[in-house]
Amino acid sequence: MSATPASAVTTYSSDECSSSTRCFVLFYNSRQNIGIFYTSCFITNKDEYNHEGRSAVTSGGLHVVAYEFNYGSDFVIHDAGSACRPSEGSGQGVKNNAAGGANEDSASHRVYYNSGYGGTYQTFYPGDSKNLISALHNNNASSERL
Repeated sequence: MSATPASAVTTYSSDECSSSTRCFVLFYNSRQNIGIFYTSCFITNKDEYNHEGRSAVTSGGLHVVAYEFNYGSDFVIHDAGSACRPSEGSGQGVKNNAAGGANEDSASHRVYYNSGYGGTYQTFYPGDSKNLISALHNNNASSERL
């Protein structure tokens, strides 16, 4: 009889981002009428195969990292005037809950309908800050750094 590994869950809402390590941001709410995002966000500087999160087996058992929207980083989008701020959506899962994005990275990023970089996608070029297209609005499952 084999034992089932214990599982621990950690939430994850941002990578370390700075002036030298720029990031891609997904926002929970759409742009406001004045043209900026001012909502909870998820920040990444790498490929995200599945917006639900990831899991890994460690010496302590299965460790699950759940991706969620947050605002604790107080990350400001330099070119667009948008910012990660407290709002509804804080603590919500990232998968199928994003309304827009901003790319502060030097590389382009794509948001996909399916996990594993499949299906309909939208490309965010460096400096882009926009709402997700209707096919991806609250239907985001992965993102890729190109």
